[in-house]
Amino acid sequence: MPRMNNPRGGGADRDDRRREAALRKQARYLEGVKEIDSRDYDLIRRFVTEYGKIIPGRLTGATPKQQRCIKRAVRRARNIGLMA
Repeated sequence: MPRMNNPRGGGADRDDRRREAALRKQARYLEGVKEIDSRDYDLIRRFVTEYGKIIPGRLTGATPKQQRCIKRAVRRARNIGLMA
């Protein structure tokens, strides 16, 4: 028998979201990287959109600690003039 969606918000949709949360992304851009340097433009530009906005960790798969390092590096790179 197929599962019906609960009108109060439970049901199959809720289970699907829970399953998605369990399958976290891996930070594909950070494999083998020990430290994020603000002068490493090739690495930093992977985490910034073409408009200069920092891509959130939920999209890149970076952990909160890695995301803080990315944020710090991007801001420093902007400050020293590597990025606009």
